[in-house]
This record gives sequence, C-alpha cells and structure tokens, in this order.
Amino acid sequence: MRTWYHRSLKFRLAAWFAVVSSGILVGLAPIVYGLIQHRLWVEADQQLRIDWELVAAHLGPDPSGGVRWLKRSPATPESPAYAYTWFEVWSGSARLFAHDPEPRIQIPAPLQANGQPEQPPQTLKLSGGQIRVLEKPISIGGQTMVLRVFRDVSTLHHTLDEIWWSFALGAPLAAILTALGGYFMASRMLQPVSAMVEQAQRISSESLSQRLPNPNPHDELGRLAEVVNQTLERLEHSFDSLKRFTADASHELRTPLTALRTVGEVALRETGDAQMLRDTIVSMLEEARHLENLTEVLLMLARIEGHQFPVSLEAVCVKQLAEEVLDGISVLAEEKGQRLESGIAGEIVSHTDPMLLRQILWNLLHNAIRHSPMNTTVRLRGFRHETEVVIEVADEGPGIAPEHHEKIFERFYRIDTARSRSEGGTGLGLAIAKFAAERLGGRIELVSEVGKGSCFRIVLADLKTR
Repeated sequence: MRTWYHRSLKFRLAAWFAVVSSGILVGLAPIVYGLIQHRLWVEADQQLRIDWELVAAHLGPDPSGGVRWLKRSPATPESPAYAYTWFEVWSGSARLFAHDPEPRIQIPAPLQANGQPEQPPQTLKLSGGQIRVLEKPISIGGQTMVLRVFRDVSTLHHTLDEIWWSFALGAPLAAILTALGGYFMASRMLQPVSAMVEQAQRISSESLSQRLPNPNPHDELGRLAEVVNQTLERLEHSFDSLKRFTADASHELRTPLTALRTVGEVALRETGDAQMLRDTIVSMLEEARHLENLTEVLLMLARIEGHQFPVSLEAVCVKQLAEEVLDGISVLAEEKGQRLESGIAGEIVSHTDPMLLRQILWNLLHNAIRHSPMNTTVRLRGFRHETEVVIEVADEGPGIAPEHHEKIFERFYRIDTARSRSEGGTGLGLAIAKFAAERLGGRIELVSEVGKGSCFRIVLADLKTR
C-alpha cells in the first residue's frame, strides 16, 4: 500500500482506469455472450420449426403403409428449396422415410415415443460435429408418426467460440489501451497542476506577489488555484502588515528608549544639582510610563488579533456601559473644553463581551477627543437596527480624506505624524477597536468628509441570536 501511494497521480489514475475498465468488461462479457448465444439459438430453432412445417406439408401416406413424398407438390427433397434439409420420419423404432443431403453418421432413434407432445429442440453431439434436432408428432394416413428435422449447428458453436475468445483476448488489450488512454488523459488534465507546482516552488516570502496560473477558473483545479491565490494574497497582506508593524514598533520603541538613555547620560554628566536630578528622574519616569503603555497596547493587540483574548458573553445594557466610559474619559474632554453628549436609548441590550465593547468605545472616544478642536462637541448615540446594535461616535474635527479611510485602521498609521506623537498617541487605538469589533462578530464603519468631522459607526450583531 505504501508503494502504491508513492506512485505518481498519473500512474494511479491510469491503473484505476485499467482496473475499472477490466472489471466492466469482465462483468459485461458473460451478459453480452449470453444474449448473443440466446439470440443465435432462437434463430436456429425458429428455422428448424419452419423446416418442419415445410417438410410436413409435402408428406403423405404410401399404399404400402409407409410414407412418400406427395407427387402433387412441385418440390422434391432434391429441389433447391430442400437441398439442405435433413429430416426423417419414424414409426415406432422403424425409419419409414428419410432425406439426408449428405452422408452422415447414423443417429439414434427418436427421443420421444409416438403420440408424445412436442419436445423442445435439443442438441446432439456426434463425432462429426453437433446437430440440432426438432421432433414433433405428425399424423400421416391416420397413423401417428414422428417427424425429425435436423440442422448442423457446428458453425454456430464455432461462432460462439470465436466470440468468447474475442472477449477473452480483447479484455487485456482493452485494459492496456485504457491504461494508456488514462495516462494520456491524466497527463493532459494534470498539466495545470504541474504548472502550479513549478510556480509555487518559485514563490517565497520575498515574492508573495506572484500568483499560480489559472487557465480555467471554472473547473475544480481552477477553483483550487483561485483559493490558493487568495491565500497568497492574504499572506502577502499579512507579511506586509508584519513588516510595517515591525518597522513601526521598532521606531515607536526606539523613541522612549533613546530619550531614557539621553536623559540618563545628561544626568551622569551634570551631578550635584538636586533639582536637575529630580527633573531628570521625572522625565525618565514619563518615558518609562509611555514605554509601558505602548508595550501593554501591543500585547493587547496581539492577543485580540490572535484570538487569545477570551470572549465572555453576557447581556449588556449599552447605555449604562457607555455612561461609564463617558465618566472615565470626561477628564480628557474637560482639558480641551469639549462637551460629551450621549443619546443612547435605555432599552438597548446586547449580548456581547462588556470588556471588549468598553475598550472599543474608549478608543473611539479618545481618538475623537484628541483630534477635535477645543470647545467642540463629541456625540455618542446608539440604536437597534433589526438584529444589530449600532453605536456612533461623531466629532467636529477636521475630517478624514477618502484615501485614508482604509489605512486609518492600520497599526501605527497617522495622518498627522508630528501632531499625533506630540499628543501622546500610539497609533494603535483604531487598530485595536477594529480587531475587537471583529472579535465580537461586528465591524466598524467610517463616514467622514474633510472639514465636516468624522463618524465612527460600530455595528454589532447580537451574538445570542447567531
């Protein structure tokens, strides 16, 4: 069995073609042979009955009590119509009349006694061959006799033997031809697979932009190639995202580490001033806090994206949870003189994970507060649409250009790099919100125009109804 699976697919397909075709031939051969044999015997027996009727019509009684050929008949046993008809008339154990077109071997007496009903035709095997005999009672001159009609069926048996040997010799030949044809067909059908294999061997992590050839996307191999190409496309996006993430994370981590090292080196050179040392320590603690926050955010993003963050479903009052988030983040809004407005109906209940939903709302509200001008309003409203719960976070900020709508949810992506870093943003808030929403089986939509503010819409399906 192991050797069989080590063979090529073309070889196995060809072998299966040969085995299946041989099995079909072996199964059909006896059936076809039986049908042919039955048909030939039926025709031979029908001809025997015709011969019997023709001969019986021309027989009459002899004055001496025997049988003779009727003179009123234009035909004689030697005429062309009867030249090859072999028959005998028996009475008891005595043969009264006979016509044998050729010298033949003497055959036994009738198989049935006078007066018995007709018997089916039977085959007699003689040393000179095989004959088919039909015996039927006949009344001639008031006497019941037996008319026997014969036909040589040696040729018929020879024909049946040829047919049988044709099947016996043709089956192996058919199996060989089927195997060759199957191998040829498999080679033609598997050409796309060979092309896919050659192309796949050339694809590496540095050339994920290449795709497998797909000459016919409508058959099974074409759909397989399409699925593999889609997988390669996802891998390409993942690798690109990983590269950007690695580069951005390195850059983000390098900034506080460089600041820590610089401040420490300055403090070592400027010793003796207690206030300066105190300010240095405070600055180092600020950078350490920023580094710690960034590390925690990265770990949370990795856990959510890797489905390692446990989802605990429970009935959550959306209004109550939103008010808790607004109370916690209101301090940031007060620093910029901003107003937070809530318009969520109290009866909205969603079966979801409160921790993930709280994280999503916190990140979106924090993003809206940070990017909105002073003395503006950030609005939070929620409603139910069919089986979905919709929560919107709208601000009066500068808006987002259409070319940034998709990229805004990528890790470390910033529209205004300098301003975001100065405000302490990590560039991961929207990415975490997006992955958390997807973890809850929902999505985040963005509606924004430059100069008209932005609206982030959270759409969550009720997990209890799914």
